[in-house]
Amino acid sequence: MKTILLVEDEDMLRGLIRELLEIKGYAVLEASQGVEALELLHAREGEVDLVLTDVVMPHMSGSELIERLRAERPGLKVIFMSGYTGANNAAIHKSLEMPGVAFLQKPFRLNALISQVETLFSI
Repeated sequence: MKTILLVEDEDMLRGLIRELLEIKGYAVLEASQGVEALELLHAREGEVDLVLTDVVMPHMSGSELIERLRAERPGLKVIFMSGYTGANNAAIHKSLEMPGVAFLQKPFRLNALISQVETLFSI
């Protein structure tokens, strides 16, 4: 079973995404912000296959989180999601050029999310 670390500061959206991923057979770890996500990942060494993270969050952006995580685990698969059309953060664009990284514009259809997850797991 693949494990996904879901990092989203909106409780309702995080819960909906978690439920969908679990229905599709994924194990899901949840964090409401970057520091919590770092703690979860360090506690579960080797158990996380993909990080699904919001871009804009309090305390630490999704791009900063992924930069820190990928420094430790270069091959970690990542899906960024954002509702801001101005999510033209240079760090995100640089990350999107790497293999195993994707972007979803909010709002997105749940089947688009599952499609992205399955695509990254097939790489």
